[in-house]
Amino acid sequence: MKRIIIAVVSCVSLASLTLAAAPRPAVPAAESSPDLIKRGSAPAAARPLAVMAAEAAVTEEEVGDADSFGRNVRYLGLAQTDSLNFQPDCAPFPPDEFSRCITLAPSPALTPFDESDLALIELPAKATKSLLCFTVTPLYDFEFFNDTGVPQNNAQFNVRPIITIENEVLDDPALIDPMTGLPFGGQITVPLSTYLESRSLAVDERAFKRMFLTRSCIAGVISKRSLISNYALTEAQANQFFKKPITVRLGAQGNLSLVSFANYTYGFRLYGD
Repeated sequence: MKRIIIAVVSCVSLASLTLAAAPRPAVPAAESSPDLIKRGSAPAAARPLAVMAAEAAVTEEEVGDADSFGRNVRYLGLAQTDSLNFQPDCAPFPPDEFSRCITLAPSPALTPFDESDLALIELPAKATKSLLCFTVTPLYDFEFFNDTGVPQNNAQFNVRPIITIENEVLDDPALIDPMTGLPFGGQITVPLSTYLESRSLAVDERAFKRMFLTRSCIAGVISKRSLISNYALTEAQANQFFKKPITVRLGAQGNLSLVSFANYTYGFRLYGD
């Protein structure tokens, strides 16, 4: 008797598979980031491209993103993060230049983690005009295993990229992050959900999974529009943001339980306009 809840944000559709009734495991809240278009903010039906091209300008209602409309895509760089290796004992897996080991808590306890500076992209001033778009491709190996001697319904694998964007415009102590109520301190942090699995396990049950997923940009990891509407910058401050150098730091965050081992890394490519 088991229940499996799987959430995927990628080119794969969101899926949920229920095998039998069981107490529902706690599922983390859905992502809230600049990349997701808020419900109710979708543009009105677009007018024909020929008509819009003949006009001097387009509006948000027409195209959804007037700031980047008609501009060429700029390739801004890529990075591959250090690998995260989750093990019951990290002694045989000393960290090196490209990997880190995280010790798993004894089952069925939760193992939370928050790893920063897994990779870095540094952009020069004026690298892009109004947008940082992305493609992120996580690679996962993990195994659920219930060695507790009793059935468990809280097995969880929940790992996501954490993107930190640094810019000197955000150093101004008068600028307050609406998400925290505190000054930005020079940076904005954006979580990007990619994969979550939460399920039950019978006694001594094992379940191994290997996945390669890709999530592509919608509204961007940051944009002129999100700086104004999500983070309360003025239009002048948002314009200045893209005239300054930008540092993008890649990290990862999440929770694991009833996992015997796991490996995680992701590739990240930036685009602009």
